[in-house]
Amino acid sequence: MEWIHSIDDPRIAAYRNLPDRTLRGENIFIAEGKLAAVRLLESSYPVESVLAAEPHAAEMAQIVPDRTPLYVASDELIQQIVGYPFHRGVLALGRRPSQTPTWSSVLDSFSLTQPLRLVVLPSVNQAENLGLIFRSAAAFGIDALLLGPQTVDPLSRRAIRLSMGGVLHIRWARSENFLHDVQQLGRRWQVLRAAAVVDSSAIPLQEFSWPPRAAVLLGHEFEGLPPDVQRLCDVRLTIPMHPPMDSLNVGVAAGIFLYCMSYPKQSR
Repeated sequence: MEWIHSIDDPRIAAYRNLPDRTLRGENIFIAEGKLAAVRLLESSYPVESVLAAEPHAAEMAQIVPDRTPLYVASDELIQQIVGYPFHRGVLALGRRPSQTPTWSSVLDSFSLTQPLRLVVLPSVNQAENLGLIFRSAAAFGIDALLLGPQTVDPLSRRAIRLSMGGVLHIRWARSENFLHDVQQLGRRWQVLRAAAVVDSSAIPLQEFSWPPRAAVLLGHEFEGLPPDVQRLCDVRLTIPMHPPMDSLNVGVAAGIFLYCMSYPKQSR
């Protein structure tokens, strides 16, 4: 353990004023809270350091590897360092990969003969929703998440926190040519593409039989899936609802879809 007594200590520079920084250009990210920090330590991501409030220091000292610095400060000083009231006790600093994985690099690692469950997100704009989707994906054993160029950063502080660290333990990749990659998802990787829509003419989710290799495409929080994306899909599915409600938060909808994908109706 290395004690921190000043907000100006250069060892904790990466933790300062977090609300005012995205950290994307710095090639680092923050896992916020003890659970997320532990899951970062358990992941394949390099860990630069851990910052713990004094009451959590002894517990974290049993978890943090000897090669990783464990900085300890008072509760009051940690709140000054991060720039907002912080009550979760622990933060950890991870290092981003030098290159973001591509769809091809992730999908080619799976055999064409094995079952495959995917989530495709063209443009989820809210980190909280993305975190919820990653949490459900990790809980239900989804193999990978494929992101469009407009989807927010999965390694943002809020996405990691809402995913309960699930972002750090599930594979994901980003597309630079989204429509082409969705098209190739069916042609090259033999994956059924299911569009999640709000439309009474679509197939009710509970009536659909999922094939061994499938992807569910979930749209923007307010606009849904664009028509050009829906046209590339093999099937359109919807969650029936009681009036007056006609839609769900995308994070909630994702959880329902992913449960049904992971536990097909013949096994329930």
